[in-house]
Amino acid sequence: MNLKKPLGFACVCVAIFVAPVVLASPTQKSNDLNWLLNHLNQHPKIQAAYQQLHSGEAAVRAAQYGIYNPSFDSSIEKEGDDNNFSIGFSQTFDINDQQEAQVAAAEISLLAEQQSMQLVYLTLVEQALTALINWRSSKAAFELAQEQELQLERLVAIIKQRRESGEVGQLDEQLALYSWSEILNKTAQQASAYADAKLAVKAILPNWKEGNSLSPERLLAGFKLNIESDSVNLHPQFMLAKLQWQLQRQQVQVLKAERAVKPTVGISAGKNGDDSIVSLNFSMPLNIVNDFSDEYQSVESLALSKEAEYRAVQRAMTFQAQASKEVMQAYSQRVKRWQAINQNNADSSLVLIEQQWRSGDISTAQYLTMRQQRSSGLLSGIEIVQQSQLASVNWLTQSGQLSQFITTFSRTLTNGTAL
Repeated sequence: MNLKKPLGFACVCVAIFVAPVVLASPTQKSNDLNWLLNHLNQHPKIQAAYQQLHSGEAAVRAAQYGIYNPSFDSSIEKEGDDNNFSIGFSQTFDINDQQEAQVAAAEISLLAEQQSMQLVYLTLVEQALTALINWRSSKAAFELAQEQELQLERLVAIIKQRRESGEVGQLDEQLALYSWSEILNKTAQQASAYADAKLAVKAILPNWKEGNSLSPERLLAGFKLNIESDSVNLHPQFMLAKLQWQLQRQQVQVLKAERAVKPTVGISAGKNGDDSIVSLNFSMPLNIVNDFSDEYQSVESLALSKEAEYRAVQRAMTFQAQASKEVMQAYSQRVKRWQAINQNNADSSLVLIEQQWRSGDISTAQYLTMRQQRSSGLLSGIEIVQQSQLASVNWLTQSGQLSQFITTFSRTLTNGTAL
């Protein structure tokens, strides 16, 4: 029997998983990252966010035009034998800079749309990395289960031979068959989890193929993780909350300029009988019945509310980043310890327990129990490495480093050339 293959496979997986995750400037792995980011450009959520961005750009252009168009007035009447007429123009003047306030609000709204798009992009990248990590771990667990299944099948055959020669009893054969049945069930479960993990990757990356070189290890190797760096203030979720507060604060200025009195000046000329008439008109609304003070207070309160929400997001994200770093470090330490424990003595463990079983030092029940414990240990190693990688992705996301890296790759999204 090839007793070393499962352990060797698991150790190779761990060696790859815990290899120094050079953790954010482009490296030789940039092609993989470029493929991932460019592929995500075609995702419907990115396309929807891009259309929102396009709408925001149009809103900025619209706000730059004058608010009030001139008005044309004309009249004609008949008075006895005289035909009287007049023609004139009037213009309302924006003396309170309402247009300037609206342009500023539209520009802030556009910046918010850009951050919303970056947040969508960041979420998709995180989901893609998570799906790839889960796929890689499910594949490792499935292949390990397959190998265990084949080994137990061979073991059952050996025990049958030994029972026929009188070396072991029927109970030993039954125990081996029970263990084989158990691993068959586990292999089926792992096969199902493996299939689900592949579908999860395909749902985000339809053009991904299992046989290509794209893997979580290669992608994570394209980032440079700086444990001491904290870019939470540049995270799109944080920036979006800040811009929403600034937008609401700007809306206060827009409303005040909109409700402020604006003069309208007009000039007209005409003829009344035999007389020529020229008139100059001036009008201005009087905010006497309604001074709009309650409306001002309403939008100012909303601005204060948005500021409080922004402060809450800032506090929560700072703590989340700190917690995610601690979790990542804790997993990293445990993975290294697991690797150190199993790297030196686990290769020979299966050979050793089989030798003890063949020599009669341990019973078949003990032998099967020790095999199960060893298999559980290998599976635990795969799982702890999976959680360690997921913790690294979470730290990259929460700390703002992943969003900073994505920004350098997706600047063209803001003008649409990448779509």
